[in-house]
Amino acid sequence: MALTASDTIAAQLLQAQQHYQSGNLAEAEATYRQIVQHDPRQVEALFWLALLADQAGRTQDSVNYYEQVLAIQPNSAEAHGNLGSVLLKLGKVEGAIAHHRRALALMPDNAKAHYNLAIALYEQKQDLEAIDLYRQAIAVQPDYANAHHNLGMALYRQGKPEEAIACYRQAVQREPNHASAHNSLAVALYQQNKLDEAIEHYRQAIAIHPGYVNAHDNLGIALKQQGKLEEAATHFQRAIAFNPSYANAYINLGNAMRELGRFNEAIAYCQESIRLQPNNADAYNTYGCVLVDLARFKDAIACFEDAVRLRPDFADAHLNMGIILLQIGEFRRGFEEYHWRWKTKQCPDLRYTQALWTGEDLHGKVILLTAEQGFGDTIQFARYAPLVAARGGEVIIACQKPLLRLLSTVPGVSRCVDRDKENIDIHTHAPLLELPYILGTTTDTIPANVPYLSPPDQTTIRLAVPPDTRLKIGIVWATNPSNSTSGKRSCSLSHFLSLLEVPGIALYSLQKEQPATDRALLNIPRLQDLQDQLTDFADTACAIAQLDLIITVDTAVAHLAGALGKPTWTLLPHVADWRWLSNRDDNPWYPTMRLFRQNQPAAWEDLFAQVAAALQQELARPYPLIKESNLSISKTQNSKLKTQNSKPTPADSPQAKTQNPIINSPPAPPILSLSGFNRIRQCRHGMMMFNVSDLGIGRSLDLYGEWTESAVSLFQSLVQLGNTVVEVGTDIGAHTVFFAKTVGLQGKVIAIEPLRMQFQMLCANLALNSITNTHSYPIALGETTGFLPLNAIAKPAATQTFPTANNAPKEQVQVATLDSFGIAQCRLLKLNVAEMTLPVLRGASQTLQRCQPALYLVELAEPLDTAITEYLSSLGYDLYWHRPPLYSPHNFTQTSRNVFGNQSQSNMLGFQHTQNITVNGLERV
Repeated sequence: MALTASDTIAAQLLQAQQHYQSGNLAEAEATYRQIVQHDPRQVEALFWLALLADQAGRTQDSVNYYEQVLAIQPNSAEAHGNLGSVLLKLGKVEGAIAHHRRALALMPDNAKAHYNLAIALYEQKQDLEAIDLYRQAIAVQPDYANAHHNLGMALYRQGKPEEAIACYRQAVQREPNHASAHNSLAVALYQQNKLDEAIEHYRQAIAIHPGYVNAHDNLGIALKQQGKLEEAATHFQRAIAFNPSYANAYINLGNAMRELGRFNEAIAYCQESIRLQPNNADAYNTYGCVLVDLARFKDAIACFEDAVRLRPDFADAHLNMGIILLQIGEFRRGFEEYHWRWKTKQCPDLRYTQALWTGEDLHGKVILLTAEQGFGDTIQFARYAPLVAARGGEVIIACQKPLLRLLSTVPGVSRCVDRDKENIDIHTHAPLLELPYILGTTTDTIPANVPYLSPPDQTTIRLAVPPDTRLKIGIVWATNPSNSTSGKRSCSLSHFLSLLEVPGIALYSLQKEQPATDRALLNIPRLQDLQDQLTDFADTACAIAQLDLIITVDTAVAHLAGALGKPTWTLLPHVADWRWLSNRDDNPWYPTMRLFRQNQPAAWEDLFAQVAAALQQELARPYPLIKESNLSISKTQNSKLKTQNSKPTPADSPQAKTQNPIINSPPAPPILSLSGFNRIRQCRHGMMMFNVSDLGIGRSLDLYGEWTESAVSLFQSLVQLGNTVVEVGTDIGAHTVFFAKTVGLQGKVIAIEPLRMQFQMLCANLALNSITNTHSYPIALGETTGFLPLNAIAKPAATQTFPTANNAPKEQVQVATLDSFGIAQCRLLKLNVAEMTLPVLRGASQTLQRCQPALYLVELAEPLDTAITEYLSSLGYDLYWHRPPLYSPHNFTQTSRNVFGNQSQSNMLGFQHTQNITVNGLERV
């Protein structure tokens, strides 16, 4: 019997199916073609040809075959569904959606039809409808693992990670070998910082599919975040082995090599990623970061510029570029780029919805300055609060709780609030680190007047001072371990302990979070751990105020000490944070700070050798740290003041050439000539007005920018923030300005000057330096109240600035006693009143007994009137001669010309003997 046509086609279909099942796809396709040649309407053959074309990557051929099927069978739901999927591969999303909708209409109860349409809608970002369709697919087929997985992806993109994670878990529960679901679940867990669980699911995805490139890359990222850099690098390398063109893995591998310190390899991987994808902005950004670590800042900036050229909204690259521009001192452009930090994960979202301040007038408004980053950042940029206050309005700071008491001392701040708890009714706000951008700060306009913080009055910290201590040094050796740069900025306590080999120093630990490995090292002589006394930064500020020097790694304490105006040595890694700039050992943000930089990464031993040498150099000088502070005088039992009588040193002597100051002061700017006999110039302690005809103070300020600075260096060891100082006979205020800045806004200076012209210039100098903590009185002090002729209390002609007494012999001056002021506390009483010294002291008897201030009596005639020594001895004072020279080779203007020769003052230093202060190196009176 002859075979019919239908029998022949059936046999051919069976043969083609057998070819397909055995893997002979070409033979199967050839057979199906033969069938269609004989019968162009043979739908089954057309279906198979469409499927084979799709599998072979001939997507358009597949479309053509499905369209032929639909021309024959317009209501074929399967053909509509398959054609929709193929069109989606071609990027023809609208057509795909139309065919999937038709398939679903023909098969409303079919889970796959819901699923396919959801995929097409998800591709077009129509997430809500896609989510509904995935859920319908699951309702029809609850064990549909792919639907659970894709529903999770849509929910994740909608910002619903918890719901997404639940869907992913459903997917892997129903299909444990679903590699993509394991990978997606891991990605979501990683974003929630659940690293261990994320890593486990990445590993499961790879176990199911060893060549899963994405999973290897993602696993490497998670391991890198855990600090497992070597293992992370292994998985990046496996991703590359499975797909040598996978540029993202090269980028991540470059990052891993960077953190491992293998910079040449990092550069090679970054360059390969750029070769593979020349338009990949991430590759340029990573390459720039590697170059930063090598201190190749200009090349790094070029890479960041390429990154933002390729992706103009690339916030991380903008921020990285801004940081390096700031590091090289290009502040204007740097702060503009730094503004991009708000669009990165490095900064939290702005909490307050009120408008950001842009620098406009603030009168009648309340502005909130918010702490956005770490403690050190908050301390550093709190300096801008007075500038904001100058725009009018009320200034409130929202800061971290440990900074509340401390920042309440910033001038111009009405109050401080906890940034994490309190909501404030305000008109506008500004993040603290945004203020340099708003106010247009450059390296030349940094507001660097220190101190701008002071310890609160009620804070007390107890220091134990070992015998023969010349320098009390506060130390911090480790940063917050959670900080990403902690590893390169921290060192072992043992490095600091090596400094104890330098004689004459004592160390005081200001470290709050002490690494466990270092705690056992704290119990050694000449080291006091202050941790238990430090509850917040106000306590730390109080401790710092009692110390002579702070040596710290780059931590908040460095900023705090600098803000307090304390001599500070900050130890920096090879490539330091931007605020320390580069290639300099000073810092324009903190005038009293000296920077020590590693010459290569992790070179702590070499750095501490430099620090030790610098300490030895300072201690070899008569007055260590003379530029900012001096020897320590403490009330502690058996403490000692080591000093010596200062004698003029020839400017060209070897001693003068080797005794370099801790901070090299620049030459003073030119003098501003006023009409008449007055001039104004920048001096060591501020702007000063003086009389050019005066051959004493005026001439010294004119030539050297200072007056008896050796006496000032002694005062620096006596006076600290928050003290009260009484200066009687201030003259034009050459020392008054120093006292006012040293005691800060929490302290007070009482300045008394009876001579009218000197008093007027004193007031002018206080105004020139914006000093508000000094109370000035145009009176004289004596043993009783009343009036005296001016010539009775005038100073000797050798030291007075104006010949007022001779020109106005009949002028009367009011006289008061110091006791009449009712002073509650007084740290230092300085008298420059010539023959009035004894009457002034007698009129201060109650104050001397109540406050027990240190005494400094200026220009006493030798041999001394025994009545002064007898009177002070009766009050319990031990007295010492101090003879500061009028000329110092280390003067502020660095002038070598000595117009004063060997002239020096004959001054007296006195301490209450009950304070147990021993003074070595000065002649006992």
